[in-house]
Amino acid sequence: MLADAVAAESYKFLRQRGGLFWGFCAVPLGMLLFNLMLDTWIGTRSALPVGLDLGRQVVQGLGLGGSAFFQIFFAAGAVSLFSGEYRWETWRLLTPRNSRANLMAAKFIVYAALTALSLLALGLGNALHTLYAGLLGAQVALPGGAFPLHALGTFLTSWAELLVLGAVAALLATATRAMIGPLIAAICFAFAQQMALMILGPADARLHWFAAFPGMSAWYVRAWITGEQIMPGVFAVASRALPGILFLLGWIALLGAAVLVRFQRQDLPRE
Repeated sequence: MLADAVAAESYKFLRQRGGLFWGFCAVPLGMLLFNLMLDTWIGTRSALPVGLDLGRQVVQGLGLGGSAFFQIFFAAGAVSLFSGEYRWETWRLLTPRNSRANLMAAKFIVYAALTALSLLALGLGNALHTLYAGLLGAQVALPGGAFPLHALGTFLTSWAELLVLGAVAALLATATRAMIGPLIAAICFAFAQQMALMILGPADARLHWFAAFPGMSAWYVRAWITGEQIMPGVFAVASRALPGILFLLGWIALLGAAVLVRFQRQDLPRE
C-alpha cells in the first residue's frame, strides 16, 4: 500500500509544474546558467583562474544545500507538497483509499527523492561549468583519491539538512492547514540556522547548541568530512562531528514522528 501511495504522490506532484520547478529545479538550473555566464564573461575579458579542482567544485555544489538563500526554494517545494491537499480539499478523497501513515510517508519519500536529485544536479552543474571553464583556457585538475568520500559525505549531510527543513515545513503545514504561514516560518527557520552559525561560532559552541541548531551541526559535519579549516589553523574534530550527525538524524526522526502523530489525530471535515 505504501508503494501505491508513493506512485500516486509522485504522479500527482510531478504534474504540479510550479511547485516542482521552483522548489527543486530552479536552484541547480539557475546556478548552472549563472556560472556558465560568469565563466564566459571572465574568459572573454581576462584570464580565468588556473588550477580549478574538479572534485572540489563538485563537493562545493553538493554543499549548496546548506545555503539559507537556496533553502528558500526547497522550503517552497516542501510547503507546496505538504499543503496541497489542504488547499484543494482533497484529503477526503485519499484517506478512504489508504492509511494516513502511508499517505504522509509517501509525501516524505517524494520530497526526499526530489531533494536528492536536486543536490546531485547541483554537483553535476558545478562539474559542467568547471569543464566549460577548461575549454575557455582554465587549467582543470582531476579529482583526488579522497573525492568519493568527500562527495558522498557532503551529499548525505546536505540531504539530511534539507530533510530537516522539509520536516519543519511538513509539521507547520499539517498543523495550520495553510501555505503562506508555513512557508514564511520555514524560511525564518533556515535563516535562523545561518544566524546562529555566525553568532555562536561552531568552533567554540557547546554541544547543546549543535542540538538546538541542526544547520550548525550540518555545517560542522561537512567541514569535518572535507577536512577544511573552520577557523585559521582550526579543524573540525570527530568528538563534535559525530554527535552532530546524531542530532541531524534526531531532528528528522522527531519532526517526522510529530507530523505523523498530528496527521493521525487530525479531523478533516472539509479537506
